[in-house]
Amino acid sequence: MKTLTDFLSTADADDAAALTQARAFSEQVLKPVDSRMANERTVMGLIGITSGETFMQFLEAIPIDRLPSRVKAWFKPSEEGIDIASSEAISLIDATVAGGAITADEAEVLKDYAYDTSTPFVSITLYDVLKARNKCPKITVTTSGGYAVIRITSDVELHNPQVYATNSRTGLSERINGFRNVSKARLYDCIIPSEWRNSALSVDDAYSAMEAV
Repeated sequence: MKTLTDFLSTADADDAAALTQARAFSEQVLKPVDSRMANERTVMGLIGITSGETFMQFLEAIPIDRLPSRVKAWFKPSEEGIDIASSEAISLIDATVAGGAITADEAEVLKDYAYDTSTPFVSITLYDVLKARNKCPKITVTTSGGYAVIRITSDVELHNPQVYATNSRTGLSERINGFRNVSKARLYDCIIPSEWRNSALSVDDAYSAMEAV
């Protein structure tokens, strides 16, 4: 399964366009083995009784020296079935196509039974895109009574902007906390751990709709 960073590496350079592409992206993900077992009932449910019966008759007619009875039994209604993604199952399906028992399209339906369609990025935000590309803008914030306070000036996508402090010993920026459920135009506060309250602080401002208070 692709990560968002992997996907964005080949997506549009424009972040808004990349967001649209990511939300529309889908991929086939292999089901757990117990969920991709197929027997005769499964086959008929996927490609219909007529094609399913032709499929089974074709298997039954294959000589025992080419297709052992134990392999044929995997597709019997009384059996658990065969892992439809296994090399044995793929070979059987391809053989039935080559023999004219089922069509290539029906074969694809059988093979696709092993997979679920996943849309892993359908709910991501522009904030997620900017963070994955390491280009999210930030603004400086300060503390008051142990808290950093921000004002969102207009409604934005629901997200959790993170707060960073500069480590005086290493000079590196470290995540120390984050604002939660930011979306509506209003004030938000976030507690700053005591050891960081005298450090230079910043917060993600993906939508350019944030002011430090």
